[in-house]
Amino acid sequence: MDKTFIKCPEDPKMQYYREVCTEIFRKGDMRNWCKNCEVFQNQEKADGET
Repeated sequence: MDKTFIKCPEDPKMQYYREVCTEIFRKGDMRNWCKNCEVFQNQEKADGET
């Protein structure tokens, strides 16, 4: 996975590596909103179209 940063819409002061969001937040229970993160989903769609 590439080392792209995602700016968290719920925590705008923080940026996370995309793979951190995937492996830690989205698979865990740490942050409920991560599973439906608009930023992550939008980037996923954009990546799929290229």
